[in-house]
Amino acid sequence: QGDTRTATVATMQGMAKQHVILVAGPGRAIRDALRGAQLNKVNFAMTNILVVPYETGLTEADRASKPSGSGFGDRPTYETQPYVAEPVGPGWEEFIEAEMQTAIKQAGEKVRDDGIALVVANDGKVLRRGVGRVPWKQMVDELEEAVTGEKKESTVPFLEFLE
Repeated sequence: QGDTRTATVATMQGMAKQHVILVAGPGRAIRDALRGAQLNKVNFAMTNILVVPYETGLTEADRASKPSGSGFGDRPTYETQPYVAEPVGPGWEEFIEAEMQTAIKQAGEKVRDDGIALVVANDGKVLRRGVGRVPWKQMVDELEEAVTGEKKESTVPFLEFLE
């Protein structure tokens, strides 16, 4: 209970067969994304998804001084869910910046404020790149479809407009 371990994304995908949804952007975009993920957490458990938030605009000192979640300076519950993994190790900043630059070329500078999301299946294939609010249900369905090969049908077709 509450134990954490450090592992590479490759290990999580190869050994644990976890899909990864990487969300990167300023604090507001990360908070919005994690709150949205918390509303859909039942789907994460069933489909073996790991959410990796990367807040842009922080220095290494800022990252190191983030509260651990025990005692004073508790972190919000949406940051401490079992499906949320903190990015650790070298290379994240360069990787995120390269993804941001690609997104900026396609969607303009607003990307830096809106944030980006990358959906990576457990085989390492990038299924989707997006800008702005994360459509969690759609992402989960796409990952499930990528694994099973079956398109998920809505159980109540006349309510599809609510998604």
